[in-house]
Amino acid sequence: MKPLQFILTALLLGSMTLTGCQSGGFRDWTETGSAQAFATSLGPVTRTESTAESRDAVQQLRTYTDTAGCTVYMGRIQPQGAACEGQTAAQYVLPGAEGTVRSYSAETGQWSVTPLENKMSLGKGMYFVRTDQSEAVLVTPLTYTGRENGMIEYLPDYDGALSIQKTSDGYTLSLSVAALPGNSYSDYLALCADSFLIDWDDPDVVARWTNYRFTDSNRWCYDGYYYTAPSDYYPSGENYFHPLPAAYIAAKMARDTGEPASRALGLAMIDIMREQQNEYGFIPSQAGSGWLNRDYDIDPGYFDTRFNTSFWQANIDAAETFGVSEWLDATIKYADFLMGFAADHHFSFGSAADEGWLVEDYWHENGKGKTTHCSLNHHAAEAVFLYRLTNATGDGQYAAFADRLVRGIELTAGLWPMEDNNLYYAYLPDGTMMTGDYPYLTYNDLLDLQSLYVQRHGSESEAIASLIRTKLAWINANGVTGYNQSPTV
Repeated sequence: MKPLQFILTALLLGSMTLTGCQSGGFRDWTETGSAQAFATSLGPVTRTESTAESRDAVQQLRTYTDTAGCTVYMGRIQPQGAACEGQTAAQYVLPGAEGTVRSYSAETGQWSVTPLENKMSLGKGMYFVRTDQSEAVLVTPLTYTGRENGMIEYLPDYDGALSIQKTSDGYTLSLSVAALPGNSYSDYLALCADSFLIDWDDPDVVARWTNYRFTDSNRWCYDGYYYTAPSDYYPSGENYFHPLPAAYIAAKMARDTGEPASRALGLAMIDIMREQQNEYGFIPSQAGSGWLNRDYDIDPGYFDTRFNTSFWQANIDAAETFGVSEWLDATIKYADFLMGFAADHHFSFGSAADEGWLVEDYWHENGKGKTTHCSLNHHAAEAVFLYRLTNATGDGQYAAFADRLVRGIELTAGLWPMEDNNLYYAYLPDGTMMTGDYPYLTYNDLLDLQSLYVQRHGSESEAIASLIRTKLAWINANGVTGYNQSPTV
């Protein structure tokens, strides 16, 4: 099979050839760094950073190349002055005689599969292009402008596009950016491989990629993961997105055993997100939360236990699924911070000899905030994370700490059920309970926690089993779907 080709124009810098994508009128490419980013069970992954200029714009390009023939491209185009012209951001050549382009519509809930043709023009979207020899996943350039507290505003009038042209030996895929105003930037994402990336014949895989979209609520930008900002976040406005420490889709991809696209994209994204870990060991939530500020006087840049625990658990998944064990050091740093935080910020139950804790959900390093509540889903997820870290590292202190968190659930088990069999969402500082539990998230957490508890102790926690039964009764009575039928750990 002919190797996959990536085209570059005018990218020779001395005797060095930068391999990657063609970038239209961009010139004077400079490689600013290249090194092994991490190693998987398949071999090392190299991260390369480059910059280039056109007449009125500058481009940053980051690539992740693995030994399995996959390359991830993350790019950003930004005007150098008041504005810049529209131009080609990147081009990729897929060899092959024929193929298809797939895309999913959130509005219709349907996939479209179209034969590859010459001179195809496609607007904003996430596209999956496959020939009989190779495959690519592309997210067209999307344009943003920065706002306060790490927020960004999406500018839909400046969407980029994808065009496809047939060549003598394959297809050229071109990502173009619109003419951009000053103080904006346009980011794109691509994954190319000289083999097939996604098993489109497996309905479970297809269902996952139905949710793995970066053009709707979830966005991947050059500097990390963003999510649609709730209306109560600040600053606020239409099309605002906030930086999300949990990196939802990347974290899910870290569990997708045997999926080349998930491996390449998910690990590259996690590698970028890990750079946001601060000196304490967590990734701050930069955006302001109106309700946290009103209720608890917590400012932007706070510690969210759930967002962080979910992300660092994804690092354990990456180690177990893809062999990226070197990421466990930073994961341990977070775990050590979490345990120190929990020791200082918890509600205590029982006697000293049989003490259980419920850990507070939020905190800010400025020390200004008040004592916050403990939500059951945050708390259960923390215990799951700590049990799993003991399994990954062999260090029993993390599981021993998780036992104390489980004991907190056991000693308060009677407080959580509501009259309709739903569970209360949180335990408040004044000892009362807050309603508003998620339809199935907490149930899934309890199911995972019970599984890990049994692994450690050889039998179930009856308190956790009772809460699982109670929540399941409510789920069944209310026709809720999407919950786990078995543990995900």
